[in-house]
Amino acid sequence: MATHNTSASCWAAVSGSVYDLTAWIGEHPGGRDRIIGLCGTDATAAFAAQHRGQGEPAEELTRFKIGTLAG
Repeated sequence: MATHNTSASCWAAVSGSVYDLTAWIGEHPGGRDRIIGLCGTDATAAFAAQHRGQGEPAEELTRFKIGTLAG
């Protein structure tokens, strides 16, 4: 996952699941930089801090799930 750390290939983990956020970078309401900074990382804390208790962002995230974080 760590090698997918650019806007051309942006994967991030949230709560043990891995998401390909490449297509979401340009659509994110908070701007591209908020997503690009999370590429290749475990973004659980950042996602929770920004979207805690909000159903829509969590539901939107499910569209991009590609797997489960190994190890």
